Amino acid sequence: MKKLILYNGPNSPFGRKTKIAALIHDIPIEEKIIKVQESEFLDTFNPLRKIPTLVINENQTIVDSDNICLYFDSISQKKTLFDQKNYWEIMTIISLANGLMEAGLERRMEIIRPSNEQSKSFIDKQEIRIFRTIKWLENQWKRHTIDDLSMDQIAVACALEYTKFRFTDKWTKDCVILDKWLKIFNQKDFMKNTIPKESV
Repeated sequence: MKKLILYNGPNSPFGRKTKIAALIHDIPIEEKIIKVQESEFLDTFNPLRKIPTLVINENQTIVDSDNICLYFDSISQKKTLFDQKNYWEIMTIISLANGLMEAGLERRMEIIRPSNEQSKSFIDKQEIRIFRTIKWLENQWKRHTIDDLSMDQIAVACALEYTKFRFTDKWTKDCVILDKWLKIFNQKDFMKNTIPKESV
């Protein structure tokens, strides 16, 4: 059996997405929570020093959360999370969810900087992007069902939960379809078992 080590952070929505994919596919991984800024060793595997990073048998590396999820899907004997019939739609929604996560992360990094170094216009830009993307997803979400599990749903759930965790849940008032769907989706074990933590 291959030894799979997932280097991850305690709160990364991208890392959460990969953990959920591993849980659904019943793929055993060893997760190592790290502080990226203090983890020079990671440069050997990923010169960008980003998480999540998957190391296979200590000699092969897969970077980027989407690539890691696709890898888990490829070695699993279970039903794919990337249905070929809707493949490009799934990948498009995943990319939008990734953008939502990224906007949340960039906003977070800006607001924890010293106040005299922060850019209000940059923060405002990310917040506008967040609300605009969630509203777009709300308008597209009528066709999704809880029973029809796919990777885009996982990505969107992780992105929305991270938005609530690090920013706001005000979007739930105007996005009732997404809010209702997320409350039900959060009852799944893989969501309960991957709730973000505050620190390493």
